[in-house]
Amino acid sequence: MGAVEVEKVQGEVDRSEAACVDEEYEYLLKNKDQGITFEEYCRRRGIEL
Repeated sequence: MGAVEVEKVQGEVDRSEAACVDEEYEYLLKNKDQGITFEEYCRRRGIEL
């Protein structure tokens, strides 16, 4: 029973990480004409690489 609970929690983490990656990708696509790199995006959002 404990293993099933752990898998469920890990699945939730994976989905939130995927949502974050989707957000980053959409932002970069919308702003590609401005030449914003992934590093610049992280710096603006305060994300450490």
